[in-house]
Amino acid sequence: MGVTRKDVAKLAGVSGTTVSYVMNNTKRLTPEVCKRVWDAAKQLNYHPSLVARGLVTNETKHIAIIVKNLQNPYYTAIQEGIQIIAAQEGYIVSVLSAHESPMDNMNIMLSRGIDGVVVASSSAGVFFREQLNSNIPMAIVGEDQSAAFYRKAIFSMVETFYQLGHRRIAFLSGLSMDRSTHYRYQNFCDALQAYGMQIDPALFIDGDGGTDEQSGYNAADTLLRTGVPFTGVFAVNDLMAIGAMKRFWQAGLQIPKDISIVGCDGIHITEYTTPPLSTLQCSPVTIGTSLMYQLLEELQPDRTFPKPKQPLQAEFIRRESMGAVREQE
Repeated sequence: MGVTRKDVAKLAGVSGTTVSYVMNNTKRLTPEVCKRVWDAAKQLNYHPSLVARGLVTNETKHIAIIVKNLQNPYYTAIQEGIQIIAAQEGYIVSVLSAHESPMDNMNIMLSRGIDGVVVASSSAGVFFREQLNSNIPMAIVGEDQSAAFYRKAIFSMVETFYQLGHRRIAFLSGLSMDRSTHYRYQNFCDALQAYGMQIDPALFIDGDGGTDEQSGYNAADTLLRTGVPFTGVFAVNDLMAIGAMKRFWQAGLQIPKDISIVGCDGIHITEYTTPPLSTLQCSPVTIGTSLMYQLLEELQPDRTFPKPKQPLQAEFIRRESMGAVREQE
């Protein structure tokens, strides 16, 4: 037979009820009593049942993470940041894809019990905020950062394009939604206007909502088939940029001699593409920890959690995928 609460109580010299109070944190007791209980539990290698604790506290210590693309290393890094803090606070996490029957899977998880939800995609966040019960605590990427997160980096990127002689820069969004609600698009348009560049709708290529390499390849193909001239490309993420680079190469275009291109997210593989891809570095692990602290503030409003020393902001990283516009031969 395994170690029971009665065994812990006997070793600590307290009642079984007192052990429950300490384990569930449901009654204020002296530090000395709490230490005796936890020392006894450690000595006996006793692990309280979270299921039983949940029946008392109405907490499951279980949260859900919703990501847009499970194959994108950017979301993997955000998950890592979330899990670092979740583990410290005694939470387990389950990960769901926003593309694979999201509400069906979420309803199943809700029926089994979760304390809160972290949505690592701003577009998916809008959907889940509308669909989920308002009583479910949520933290959504972008809500605690706003459009200002990318603004400085995007302006720096557009300024670099401008200094290199680029005046016609395409945007590969991959989106099937209204672009005007997307903060990267908004900031990009503001930056183009700030540097006196035309916002040409023909250079803004949407998609079916996918943002992987194939989506980038398809978007680049669509862009080329329009026949509209351009010298620079900004892709909504690094995976799309990598897919676009392949399509440009197949079309006989050299990067950056013919086309300069920039991605977004700063995933590690961008350092190893040929040429290395310029990107907006987003520090996804830090974003993940920030999101988890944001959720914890809702779950435990009586506690104070760490805040970033300064507002999180993306950083523009220029690499060899950007070059000066060559003169017409």
